Amino acid sequence: MLRSPTCQPSAEEQCSAINQQPTSFKVLQKLRGSLATSHLLHFLGRSLSASSIAHRVLPVHRRTPASYASSEVYDFHSLARVPLPRFFNRLLMLPCIAYHITSVQLKGTDPSIPRCTYSIQASGLMPLEIALPTKLEDLTRPQAILHLVRPWHSKLLGPSADLDAVTDQQILCALGTPFNALLLTQLPHNEHKRIASSTLITAQPRNRVSILKSKIRIFNVV
Repeated sequence: MLRSPTCQPSAEEQCSAINQQPTSFKVLQKLRGSLATSHLLHFLGRSLSASSIAHRVLPVHRRTPASYASSEVYDFHSLARVPLPRFFNRLLMLPCIAYHITSVQLKGTDPSIPRCTYSIQASGLMPLEIALPTKLEDLTRPQAILHLVRPWHSKLLGPSADLDAVTDQQILCALGTPFNALLLTQLPHNEHKRIASSTLITAQPRNRVSILKSKIRIFNVV
């Protein structure tokens, strides 16, 4: 008896299946029971109330924030080595896809509307604008080092993704759509602070190449 051939999902079907998986913010929501809700909300702010970082926190090798060098990054061929998010004393150690901000310009203010609009350009992202209720000095300081980041967890690739055999198609399907970004400013001692936490920031990867060149690094968020 001839065995029926196994049907392999097409690229479109793979994208559809991945896009039906929880977004980074839905995955973040499930972390609350594991990472003390009050602390998580303090770090991530109310604009991420519908978000999540991880499904659960597993035992990991204990590394301190100082043990993660600012140059330590992970590409999509080393996803299995990316640590899970966790608290270390007052810090949230958060793995993120990082996009360095290269330009911030204040477009102007309208006296009749209590709002300031900033134009932002970041490496790997399409230009975007954010509207804030007041001026934010952290955005325009000449010495400021700013990042737009996308909290990372393997759940973004699907519930049963093999991290040792991730394909370009999986990455493009999972990360090619607009996402809600966090805006971080760098502090001394390899720490970062979230700013503009009450504003929903929607970012869009620039193209296929920029997605595949994305890197994951650990941010120590105070």
